[in-house]
Amino acid sequence: VRAWAGLEANLLGEMLYGEPVTIVGGEVNGFVPVAFGGGQAWVWRDYLNLDGPPGPERWVDVDRSSQLVTLYEGQVPVATYWGSMGFDPSADGFFATALGTYYVYEKYADLSWTNWGSAWVTDWVGFDPGRLNGFHSYSLDARGQPIPGGDGPTGGCIALAPAAADHLFAFLRVGSRVEVHW
Repeated sequence: VRAWAGLEANLLGEMLYGEPVTIVGGEVNGFVPVAFGGGQAWVWRDYLNLDGPPGPERWVDVDRSSQLVTLYEGQVPVATYWGSMGFDPSADGFFATALGTYYVYEKYADLSWTNWGSAWVTDWVGFDPGRLNGFHSYSLDARGQPIPGGDGPTGGCIALAPAAADHLFAFLRVGSRVEVHW
């Protein structure tokens, strides 16, 4: 929940998944005004379900000890994939896949260059803005083909096989929960 209709707006608080909200105006820049804390605040439209009660929460469990990434609807596992994770084994180092609860803050599907990995990736799903970490495909060449060693340790992101990255990208939305643990 933000103070005005922009990503640079101050955060005023959080709403829980499935919590009802009263919309008090029209959309501006992808944000919807809602009643909040005795006044008005703004919520990104993709966080809202305007067609009735939400279905089961879609979220991701990341088990660093097994390097498994499991997609869930509610408490039901939908798919499990192996993911390459950060080379830093600590719980919260800058190059670690840091432990904690995160929320997807951005998505970008197209083939794009990453200076961090000096390679191309697809299906970017950012969840840790402090470390600039997220899910993405293995490292690829400019034609979108996996490169040798492209499934190796990362600088903290979680790299998935291209088909798994496609599925995860389609499964999650901005605001989806990501739980990272041992």
